Amino acid sequence: MINNILKISEYFNTVQKQEKPFKFLISKILIRLKLSHLFNFKYKHHILKFYPTFLSRVLWVNPQHSHSGDEAENFIWNYLKKGDVFIDIGANIGTTTLEASKKIGVDGKIFSFEPNPRIFKFLQGNILLNKCKNVQSFNFALGSKSTNVYFSDNYTDESNSVQEGNIGIKVKMKTLDEVIPKIKIDLIKIDTGSGYEKFVFLGATKILENTLCINFPSIVTLCKKYNYNPKDIFDILKQQKFIVCAIFTPNILTVLPDGFEPESGDYIAIKNIDEFLKRSNYSLSH
Repeated sequence: MINNILKISEYFNTVQKQEKPFKFLISKILIRLKLSHLFNFKYKHHILKFYPTFLSRVLWVNPQHSHSGDEAENFIWNYLKKGDVFIDIGANIGTTTLEASKKIGVDGKIFSFEPNPRIFKFLQGNILLNKCKNVQSFNFALGSKSTNVYFSDNYTDESNSVQEGNIGIKVKMKTLDEVIPKIKIDLIKIDTGSGYEKFVFLGATKILENTLCINFPSIVTLCKKYNYNPKDIFDILKQQKFIVCAIFTPNILTVLPDGFEPESGDYIAIKNIDEFLKRSNYSLSH
């Protein structure tokens, strides 16, 4: 009895701490009753269905909420042009894929990857809801070789990742080089949510030769999970003739020196800085 009272009190305190406590409570009820999918909501330049996932709930409660992929979504919208080709690695429920689809139009092309089967269904549902005709979606993981791996299936969908042991659900893994045709790629957004980016790049050497720009995160603690240093990613990209940059100040691009020690944050790798500046709202720091 006392334990139940404590749990109720703890839950009440959690609700009270939310930006929108009443809507937060309703969201929990809708998910528990398996009714959330009946609701759609506007998010940025597209519509999302309220699927029973952590990110869907957060954005349904408050579409202005800042989440881990928010900066990438804004960058994608500002960078992409009509007719571009975009690759979304770690698409989740599709927020970046849908933003890109709207921006590049019917003449553009998107390759969207989400390895978790449950989340992939939600990605497909959002693509269908927004009537996106320029998206090709793939339900497998990306890495340095073709194999089978185990992938987590947590409610906090943004943190699902490739597992070292036989934990989670078994999924196929392929390399980007064997999936994507040899065409010019205007932008790759990669966010595995786990620090697995290095291995995706190792399986994409041919694709990177024809890629103009990459938006990627570097989270030091997550890289350590897979026994590598974030600098390894920088070295791979530099070998592919990318210039790695950071955005320490909004809309100002800073080219990183060779001796730069990577910190946790978002980075941009660019083949041609002059072309990048022409097509974006960024300027170069001096």
